[in-house]
Amino acid sequence: MVKTVELMGLATFNIFVALTLSATVLSGANKENTNSVLTESNITTFINDVATISGGLKTDMDEHNIVEYFIAHMTKEGRVKASISYKMDNQDEQQRDMDMGRMDYISHILQGMKTMQKHETKTRIDYIKVAEDGKSARVVTTNYERGIMPTEDAFGDMVAMPVLGTSYCEQNIVLSPDRVIQMDGAECTTSISFEESF
Repeated sequence: MVKTVELMGLATFNIFVALTLSATVLSGANKENTNSVLTESNITTFINDVATISGGLKTDMDEHNIVEYFIAHMTKEGRVKASISYKMDNQDEQQRDMDMGRMDYISHILQGMKTMQKHETKTRIDYIKVAEDGKSARVVTTNYERGIMPTEDAFGDMVAMPVLGTSYCEQNIVLSPDRVIQMDGAECTTSISFEESF
């Protein structure tokens, strides 16, 4: 059961991070390499783009396209740090800390996208601060999500578990010399609950 709970927490976390890093990781397909500076407008566009992609609404992107996109929009040294708390049934609250490099992060996002069903999300931009030179920015977002996650019950049967969660992220983004927006670091706090029904 512990392994199942850890997997559920990890898979859910993947979705949260994918969306809350939306301002920094992905850009619109028609806007690559056209940004001379970072602005509140193009950062907001990135948030909307990734919400569509992570929600499975961009059907023309397969796993290969998603991997290429993240590689292009996250620096090689970029890291995602997260503190995840979750509680299931009558168990005590569990805490998990993660520190992922670029490839681990991409792998977790893909895993989470496969695991979550009937996924719904709402992302709020709390704060955007662009540096004077327009080459870096600090972005804060809060993401609210719900969905269904398949898991095993105490008898080994597969059941659909409703999942609710909130994630708060502070992100650093940079504009590369060839004008590609890239995420260079993020710290997230995620709270997840497993509910009997929505």
